[in-house]
Amino acid sequence: MKTSQTGGREFALHLLYQMDVRGEDLTQILPELFEFLRPTGEDRAFAVRMVEGTLANREAIDAHLRATSQNWDLERLASLDRCILRLAVSELMLCPETPVRVILDESIELAKSYSTEQSGRFVNGVLDPIAKAVRSGGSTGDAT
Repeated sequence: MKTSQTGGREFALHLLYQMDVRGEDLTQILPELFEFLRPTGEDRAFAVRMVEGTLANREAIDAHLRATSQNWDLERLASLDRCILRLAVSELMLCPETPVRVILDESIELAKSYSTEQSGRFVNGVLDPIAKAVRSGGSTGDAT
């Protein structure tokens, strides 16, 4: 399912992943990826909003992820999977107007496209309880 924010989510994933693997910040990565990927202005604005939100809320996001993926050490997850999960939780928190199903479906598609087929199922399994908790105001285990 493609939405008007699909390109923005994909660009956000590229940004967050490059920041993760290169250890650089958004201001260092953005010009290079903007030139290389040439996103629309709308996609760029959405992506920057999502990445900034992810970075600003990383502690709360990671608490949700740790509580939900108790058998997985967050730092040992594949970098792409971790970035997809963080972006999705950020969007769940920051964009209440976006339907949960859209966020989950597009996160699963990103995982299948950029990581592995198994990553899609993993991402779905981790995000589903987080989505229920975040959107209902509940808690995912230890994350409050």
